[in-house]
Amino acid sequence: MSSICHIEAFVAGRWQVAARLERRDAQRTDLWGWLEYEPPYTDEALGARDLRAVSVRYPVSYGLERCGSLPAFAVDLLPQGEARRHVLARLRRDGRETSDWDVLLAGARNPVGNLRVAEAVTPAEESRDGVTLGEIVERGDAFRAWAESQQLPMTGSSDTGGASPKLLMTEDASGCLHADGALPDERAFRHLLIKFPRGRTQQDAAVLANEAPYLEVLRALGLRCGAPLVHQAGTLVVPRFDRLRVDGAVVRLGMESAYSLMGVSEAGARLSFEALLEQLAQHVDDPARDVLELILRDAAALALGNPDNHGRNTSLLKHADGRVELSPVYDFAPMCLDPDLIVRQTRWRTEPGDVDWDDVVRAVSERLPGLLPVDVLVPALRSFGERLGAASEIMRDVGVDRDLVTRVEPRIRATSAALCALRAG
Repeated sequence: MSSICHIEAFVAGRWQVAARLERRDAQRTDLWGWLEYEPPYTDEALGARDLRAVSVRYPVSYGLERCGSLPAFAVDLLPQGEARRHVLARLRRDGRETSDWDVLLAGARNPVGNLRVAEAVTPAEESRDGVTLGEIVERGDAFRAWAESQQLPMTGSSDTGGASPKLLMTEDASGCLHADGALPDERAFRHLLIKFPRGRTQQDAAVLANEAPYLEVLRALGLRCGAPLVHQAGTLVVPRFDRLRVDGAVVRLGMESAYSLMGVSEAGARLSFEALLEQLAQHVDDPARDVLELILRDAAALALGNPDNHGRNTSLLKHADGRVELSPVYDFAPMCLDPDLIVRQTRWRTEPGDVDWDDVVRAVSERLPGLLPVDVLVPALRSFGERLGAASEIMRDVGVDRDLVTRVEPRIRATSAALCALRAG
């Protein structure tokens, strides 16, 4: 397989070859390879750190960047979970190698965000009639296999991450759904992620069923949320916030995970909240707002029983006008129910053990002096703690399963009390 891949960015309404990754001799342990922006692209975007750059860590420049491993932004482009298994099966069927590099070149044709790998893009048969949501719901996670048996184009439908089976689908103006990579932009009306349970247990089903009302709890608590989710018979419909339709044209927004923001390529690596907040503050347009938002999200996660906070469940969102901000909340569910016993991957320095909110305040003051003064941060946390005290009632109002509300109520009370007990002095 080729030792070079080209990264394309969707900027100003079209795909452009932005950069190239060159993999060096695999036997060398001191140098994985190089990243270099293409000169014509650099001429137009020199110095950019927004959606025109492959990563906020690699602003557009004329220089060569040495890479000690596959860069973290490229790991973001890799299909994960069920999607990765589809790509690996295809590579093995064709007698090809199955390293991350091979998966990147074969599978990164339609990731979320505004980047893709040129070598992974293949001519796709255009979808004509599409399917209804009911047809997807009826077949559940077996839909893709059924669609392929019916010779329906499914290009780009599985180029996404996460352990749960997912489909990237695009809705046309008549309401029919098509594989995301098989519908031309001019026919696209709305972009959706269709999600199925991680496994076959009742707990898996409950996690998925409660993800939609959990988002409404977060919305009621004042956190940044996208459009409401819809759960129907074991299928979750998630409107995508990285795709917009503006004046009849599709706009692809950039997304970059916390792993990429931190420069971490290792799958499943643990992250430090303190270090993550530092990096977040350096690269968003409104650091105080987004740092506070991320802290409050973690308080909500602790209270509502969502330990699934690995570095791909938090991302930057990069807008077409150059703004960079923390994305809306996504993949926020009661993972305390998951039979695999999910543990927190992003932690405060006082963990394992209870989060010490006084120490969180100290850490923010030490690591980000002047950004969120104590007399600003503490009242904000206390105010959130007061709102959190009403979370059980909110959960019942928005349709969270009653037994789940009962299960997390002690967490809610404890987190609310800890935040309300903070003092600015």
